[in-house]
Amino acid sequence: MKKIAIYLIMILFLGISCSEDVKVNPELAGPLYGLTKGEPGSVDELIYNTWEEWGMYYLYKFEPYAFQVTNWSGFFNKWYTPVKEENTEVIRKIIDHIQGGIFVGLDKDLVQGSWFVRTFLCDSLCDDYDYNPEKLVATYLENGDCIILAGVGDKMNNFTDEDWDSWKAELSSLLISRLYLGATEQPDDFFNLRMKKANGKEETMILAPWPEDPAGKYSPNVYIFRSNGYVRSQPTSFQTETVKIVDRKTDLADYISFLTTTTKTELNYNFEVFPRMLERAVAVIPYLQRVLSMDLVAMQNANCPDDPVEADYFKNLTK
Repeated sequence: MKKIAIYLIMILFLGISCSEDVKVNPELAGPLYGLTKGEPGSVDELIYNTWEEWGMYYLYKFEPYAFQVTNWSGFFNKWYTPVKEENTEVIRKIIDHIQGGIFVGLDKDLVQGSWFVRTFLCDSLCDDYDYNPEKLVATYLENGDCIILAGVGDKMNNFTDEDWDSWKAELSSLLISRLYLGATEQPDDFFNLRMKKANGKEETMILAPWPEDPAGKYSPNVYIFRSNGYVRSQPTSFQTETVKIVDRKTDLADYISFLTTTTKTELNYNFEVFPRMLERAVAVIPYLQRVLSMDLVAMQNANCPDDPVEADYFKNLTK
């Protein structure tokens, strides 16, 4: 009898529940971290709208230990100073350069699945639990689903266009590496064109002396690396006459940056003077378009509006 009574009560309860409209607290479906819409045209409104469209948080007002964590992987306790109220307008530039620059031409779903959910913004940041001038962070630190951007203040207020370009290039390389790590397929045709030793293993460095650029456009360092199909080298700290070849992930990021931030004039020049770079570009472009869903033309046009490539430029490249 007890079981029957329990079943009757459950049926009665479910019947009542299903017959009534369920009212959900709208605040439960809203953003976390206390985001508010803000005044029209304000930075807070831009941050809120970005969350609504992308599900990404840009946080400059947060609790002192919001990104300080202690878990099984260790400690992540960093010294920082918050963004000053008089410097909050620079946040608008940050969001514009990331959302309207770095993300342009990329598949939105891929970006949302690869980029950080939370972006913390700080004036100064140290890669240490206490202030240490030798460990001041120039651009960012990352930890799990969050990235902490440094310099959001007087430093960025004094950025030149070249400074912003360098800043975007660094974050673009980070995004590309995260996209690449999340991909199920590697650009084997591209990597197979890296320099090889006599034993078939990949070369790791190029020793001096390096030949001079006949045109005098590039330094011997840059000229020898581009002649061998690399965008740039990685200097070593122990020997100035030796330069390292970048690893595969950096190599791929360098090419993406080169293809999407270089003017058409410079692209044409490099592909004409350095056949190996043309060969590697032709090898990697299908991968970028098919696997990483990149619109290379849109990305290059956004970065080089004064000297854009035409719609079929990358499609028509041949080695």
